[in-house]
Amino acid sequence: MNTGQTLLTIGALILLGTTIVTTNRTSFQHGVILQQTEIGLYAVSVAQGLIEEAAGKAFDSYTAPPLDTTLNTQIATSVSDLSTTLGPETGEVYPNFDDFDDYSTATPRSVFITGVDTLKIWATVFYINPSNPNTDAGTRTWHKRMLVSVTGPSMLDTINVPYIFSYWYFR
Repeated sequence: MNTGQTLLTIGALILLGTTIVTTNRTSFQHGVILQQTEIGLYAVSVAQGLIEEAAGKAFDSYTAPPLDTTLNTQIATSVSDLSTTLGPETGEVYPNFDDFDDYSTATPRSVFITGVDTLKIWATVFYINPSNPNTDAGTRTWHKRMLVSVTGPSMLDTINVPYIFSYWYFR
């Protein structure tokens, strides 16, 4: 082999090595992106599940079954009838909540997803003014906003999913 062939072989090996390293790096980054996407989908699903569970409950402990219609024929006729505090009442623990705002907790709950991650989920519930639904109304209204947050050790960002729940009563 002469010098020209040796240099050509070395150049080909450098080009092959660079191509292999680039391919491996791209493949690794693709795997990380897929993993983050999978965890994100699970986080959104867990948040949506909590919202659906809470939305199936009564608007307020005052409107939770059983309703005593014999004593009060005008159930929750004014905003002042609504509960003053948001969050679980004394003695209530998850999953035995009876109304929407019971899901407002400062302590996150762990959700283990096999083969994926352990996610932390918590919700904040507050009364809103319909004309400005992103801020706390500071007073009782007929509308509550829930913000469900999900995070995990493998997640880059916290997932926040909002939901607005309004009280409607039909006889």
